[in-house]
Amino acid sequence: MDGTAKVIVLGMLAAMLAGCATLETLAPALAPPPPASLPPGAPLEAQLRQRLVGRWDGRVDLTFSDATLMIDGVRLERGVWAVDAAYGTTNLFLSAVPATLELSGADIVVTFRTDLGTVRLRLEADDDLRGTLTLATDATPRALTLRRRASTRGIPQARPSTAVERVGRTLETQERAGPATAETPPAADAAPVVVASKVGALATALPPLLVGRWEGSLDFTISARLLVVDSVRMEAGAWHVQARFGVADADLDPVVVTLDLTDDRVDLRFVTTLASRVVLRLHADDSLRGQFRLPFESRDRRIELRRSKPQKTGPVIVLRSPADRSRVDDSATVVAAAVTAASGIADVAVSLNGQEVHRHADREAPRSTAVTVPITLREGANTVVVTARDVDGGVRQEIATITYARAAAAVAVPPAPPPAPVTRERWAVIVGAGRYDNRAIPPLRFAAADAEAMYKTLVEVAGFKRENVILMTERTERKPTLRNLRQVLGTFLARAPKKEDTVVIFFAGHGAPEVDPRGAERDGLAKYLVPVDADPDDLYATALPMEEIRTIFERIEAERVVVFLDTCYSGAAGGRTFAAKGVRAGAVDELFLDRLGRAKGRAIITASRPSEVSLELAELGHGIFTYYLTRGLAGDADLNRDGIVSLQELYEYVAREVTRKSRAVGGNQHPVMKGELEGVLPLTEIRR
Repeated sequence: MDGTAKVIVLGMLAAMLAGCATLETLAPALAPPPPASLPPGAPLEAQLRQRLVGRWDGRVDLTFSDATLMIDGVRLERGVWAVDAAYGTTNLFLSAVPATLELSGADIVVTFRTDLGTVRLRLEADDDLRGTLTLATDATPRALTLRRRASTRGIPQARPSTAVERVGRTLETQERAGPATAETPPAADAAPVVVASKVGALATALPPLLVGRWEGSLDFTISARLLVVDSVRMEAGAWHVQARFGVADADLDPVVVTLDLTDDRVDLRFVTTLASRVVLRLHADDSLRGQFRLPFESRDRRIELRRSKPQKTGPVIVLRSPADRSRVDDSATVVAAAVTAASGIADVAVSLNGQEVHRHADREAPRSTAVTVPITLREGANTVVVTARDVDGGVRQEIATITYARAAAAVAVPPAPPPAPVTRERWAVIVGAGRYDNRAIPPLRFAAADAEAMYKTLVEVAGFKRENVILMTERTERKPTLRNLRQVLGTFLARAPKKEDTVVIFFAGHGAPEVDPRGAERDGLAKYLVPVDADPDDLYATALPMEEIRTIFERIEAERVVVFLDTCYSGAAGGRTFAAKGVRAGAVDELFLDRLGRAKGRAIITASRPSEVSLELAELGHGIFTYYLTRGLAGDADLNRDGIVSLQELYEYVAREVTRKSRAVGGNQHPVMKGELEGVLPLTEIRR
């Protein structure tokens, strides 16, 4: 190797060691070097830079536990110590944070505020930063420990350098080196922007301008981008926009959109799931144009989207009764059909033998509706036609031919006694476990309130008989202990409900995983519902395994059982779960829910995906899931406005509202439904 080559290699090594542009796999090689010896009486600022500047990695007690702090400078300004820093949940997505330095005696404390909350860290004798993160939505401090993985030896950096930034620099180099492989959107032309004050009444004028499918391109290697705006509405003086964004239909993710009418313009602002920031402005040529900033870049890229014309597919009609080409011996029958249309249903008509016998139009244009029309057949062949029209003008018809033939006269026989009327009962077990005997299990503020709200909704709104509903919380005489849980679920529900009855089970409280490498779970974790007398160090002996729910299902004779679980199993802090001894919060698979959902006539709706956190909020006084569950049962989930809340309607409503609310408070919670009941299961009848 000649002298020039050696200089180049040494220069590359020095560049790698001086900054932080390293992948995580190289971190062990960049262990913090011992502090450089400073001459006696060295300036305090130089000493602080020597000990603090660099990259610090560690873990925080949250669902996404990885944490990175980049300190690239320490300086004294007007008598106050300032710290140039960036912080993120991983070493990929970092945001600048205004940090301060407090010197009290021998203590060196770094304090800053993030989007999640306030961080306070003290530099320890072992050169670790230890302290707490206090969430804005939760006053409980969470432990945070950071260890320096790379040091700049006190040399201030212009800004932090991360692995993702290196990817960004590579892409920029490729773009400068040759022609871009992606289609670059054209520069903005002279098309004027939409002036908000000139479009009319905003509440009615803006939705038609924005709702729809917007397709276009981004000035990037992978250029295609897709925005679907599902709804725009004004509520309580604020704009609410429901939208999804992604590269293609398969990866569309919900985004929280802010509608900004500043300067009389119509702007949409949102952050994607990969932390890219997007600003789009509505133009008069029916386009959205603006800027797209990737998390690892400091420059804005151009993005342009145009609304695509929806394909008119027309309504879909499923004619369930009468069956085509059927023969009947009774002139009285019922036409039953389900109609759906993506753009909304304008009207539905039913005709018999060329004569219209029913027509229904709904000004709200629902996307689905059920049709039930009694008809009287004439002797011989009859033709039934169901016609549906959507708001885009699409029309669809379903035709059935039915032959009515009178039954042959039979020899008079004594009439058979009428069958005994079938009495259908509804039963429920409602459990709220919020205060635990073992202090190692964190208490839940609103689990009991959730159970009481569910009890009140089932009894007062849904009409369940009080004597058929068992309520157990820490405030009731019968406590939600393991013995009592087994008794009401495995014994009471096995004996009381009959085959024709419906059973509802509700549990609000902690769920928890425990290491079980020889169990049936792919992730090696057994999942439990945690009663108030559980021992967190021995869940197998003191908690209710989710696998036992399958046995409980088999013991219940009722053909329809619905389970609502306002709990979670990730083991992460901040929600209705905790980790048993030896378990680290992380990914939890949902195979156990799939197995439970295979049981015939059983449906389970959980508050979140297994790896997510089920949140409770002080502003609601409930868990988010239970709050919208009870509101849905009380009538908000009657999506087709037929006066009945069905199980499917309830799930669609709860999934939408819980996802929206959790994102609004910085969470990520998606309810899940497993299993399916035959037919439509009505849960409540709304008295309007």
